[in-house]
Amino acid sequence: MSDALERSGLTLRSLILGIAMVLVVCLGAPYAIWVAGTSEITWSFFPIGVGFPFVSLVLLNILLKTLRPAWGLRPAELMTAMVMGLVTTGIPIFMVGFLLSIPTTPEYFTSAENQWDQFLIPHLPQWLIPSNKGLAMTWFFEGLPFGEPVPWSTLLDAWTMPLFWWISFVWSLYFACFAMVVILRRQWVERERLAYPLMEVPQALMVPEGSRDRVPPILRNKVFWIGAGVPLFIALWNSIGFFFHFFPQIPWGYVVQVARGFPPISINLYFPVIGFMFFANLNVSFSIWFFYVFTLVEEGIFNRFGLGITDADTFIWGLPSTSWQCWGAFLVMVLWGLWMARDHLREVWRKARNAAYPIDDSRELLSYRAAVVGLALAVAYMLAWLCKAGMPFLVALMFLAFVLIAYLGITRLVVQAGVYYLTTPVVAQSMTTVTLGTSAIPASGLAALGLCYSFFGDVQSIFMPAAANASKLQDSLRLSRHGLSLAIALAVLVGFAASMSYIIYMAYEQGASNFNSWFFRVSGGAGLRSFEEAVAKIKTPTDPHLPKLTFLGAGALGMAFLTFMQYRFPWWPLHPVGLAISAVWMVRNQAAAIFIAWAAKSIIMRFGGIDLYRKAIPFFVGLIAGHFLGVGISFIIDMIFFPGNGHPIMHG
Repeated sequence: MSDALERSGLTLRSLILGIAMVLVVCLGAPYAIWVAGTSEITWSFFPIGVGFPFVSLVLLNILLKTLRPAWGLRPAELMTAMVMGLVTTGIPIFMVGFLLSIPTTPEYFTSAENQWDQFLIPHLPQWLIPSNKGLAMTWFFEGLPFGEPVPWSTLLDAWTMPLFWWISFVWSLYFACFAMVVILRRQWVERERLAYPLMEVPQALMVPEGSRDRVPPILRNKVFWIGAGVPLFIALWNSIGFFFHFFPQIPWGYVVQVARGFPPISINLYFPVIGFMFFANLNVSFSIWFFYVFTLVEEGIFNRFGLGITDADTFIWGLPSTSWQCWGAFLVMVLWGLWMARDHLREVWRKARNAAYPIDDSRELLSYRAAVVGLALAVAYMLAWLCKAGMPFLVALMFLAFVLIAYLGITRLVVQAGVYYLTTPVVAQSMTTVTLGTSAIPASGLAALGLCYSFFGDVQSIFMPAAANASKLQDSLRLSRHGLSLAIALAVLVGFAASMSYIIYMAYEQGASNFNSWFFRVSGGAGLRSFEEAVAKIKTPTDPHLPKLTFLGAGALGMAFLTFMQYRFPWWPLHPVGLAISAVWMVRNQAAAIFIAWAAKSIIMRFGGIDLYRKAIPFFVGLIAGHFLGVGISFIIDMIFFPGNGHPIMHG
């Protein structure tokens, strides 16, 4: 076992570096956007919070090998530390941030005006709501009075039980996602041969295993440094303007208004998007920007002629009509992917039932038996938890199914298309209530659905894509599955402990409502949005929403047509994945960069073929590494010289 762990990179120094990276992510992210007001470092699936330390570590490793070769880190150790950082990127903001902002709201915000004491509080499970006994929640939002000692016994009474039950659910959800990654890895890697574009960059920055070379070959390439110099120069140039306001700035993007009623077009210099999408298949990148333009036209027509849906859903950041259309396509994409994997899933099931079945699972992060049994137990526990929280079994089953479909779909889009950051077109709560109608769900179920925005609302930086990318690295680098699995588990444990401790400490120190964040805002915060929606649905029951289901059906039919054309005709240029995400606001931010990546790769492949493509790879890897370094340096400048008044650069 010790030899296997050594080969996996799970050494003492890789664990120290990995935990350090976890702490950078889990402490740096809330500090960056809620206190310092600087760049967001955990919004993407390969964010600044991991990219900057990783690139810095690669450069530091060259120095270590120069001073004493024995000090140098092996590629397996570097990858282990990077994976530990990646799997925690969704913890501090989009998991713990919501877990601490939504369940704390009812005890603090209930008033005679909002009538929560009549329509909401009686239906909420009190074992999930931190108590305001001893003003624990009041002080959480407002901060402890000056000179007041920390009332540890009061805080422990208020927080211990709710946090225990919330963590038990979230960790079950994480394990279910991990098990699905294990079950589907072979299908995605060996049968469908998905691209995994985000893993091309860290592998390119490695010295080949066994090589005595101190410097990764790509760092000796001038083309790499030309690519890295572009975003690095812009970031450093703009940093001068932090100190001298008259100094001219190089903008990272523009917004163009095409016509009245049509959504504006964002033209952003997202260098990581350009770099990562260069490794995606051309038909995938073409499809994404093509359907983005198609959706813009749709939205413009709907706005100009007063068509479409006007009833927006909570945590849906786009036009409702096209969002539901894309959600229909998203559902078909996931279900079709599972259907295509039916033979593989049948073999996994047989291996789980009979260990002697002739299929090798020794290269997986878990055995198939452990993955299947663990997935079943996790799903059973989550269903029981949701029912105990107030949902009828059918509501809990539908809601959890849509949650897992959303996670599975996002993960597939990341490993297939290399989308830098992404959310779902529609959230599982809306799909459940629109399908069943709120009149068919009791008040306790509607309250529980609102409460579940705590872990599934603004869905970003989720755990599952990082686990999928880790499984790809484990397979390609032949790392020990035991070592990498232990590293991931340790990272998640440390990440949750660090994030919760730090955010709760900050809240009682300065008041959560004083954070530079809409999560804890006293007007329009995450908790208020969640529970105001629940109260509105309790007060005014409705039937199934046929217009939204109609748009969903249209998107599903469109996706089915595109899928049929793709598999039936090799010349068909449109890949179906573009329709599934074209209405997501994040894709709108990235569309121009995706177009640049597609155009550049198309020209290179047309006029230079595969040889020129390989020669161009260092340039696009350089764009990513230079962006990481530039934003990382800008972040450090903000921390030192401009705390509380930083200079955010796009979404990290």
